[in-house]
Amino acid sequence: MRPLYDARIEDLGDGDFLRVECLVCGHDEMIPRAGLVVGLRLPASMRVLDLQGRFRCRECDQRGKVVISIKWAAGSG
Repeated sequence: MRPLYDARIEDLGDGDFLRVECLVCGHDEMIPRAGLVVGLRLPASMRVLDLQGRFRCRECDQRGKVVISIKWAAGSG
């Protein structure tokens, strides 16, 4: 388990999720590592905080107005 400022996509394991919450409407999504690497085709070495500007809310269509956090699986670390 790494601090958020230092975490990379490759640090996410089974059961870990990236939580993306819209600041405008409050909509949130939980994205597993496979959703980022396989689904969005992002490099595993990419820093998690660098993703903030890439996401667009599915509800209100605002881009880049999100808060990113990591939901670590129980027992991680």
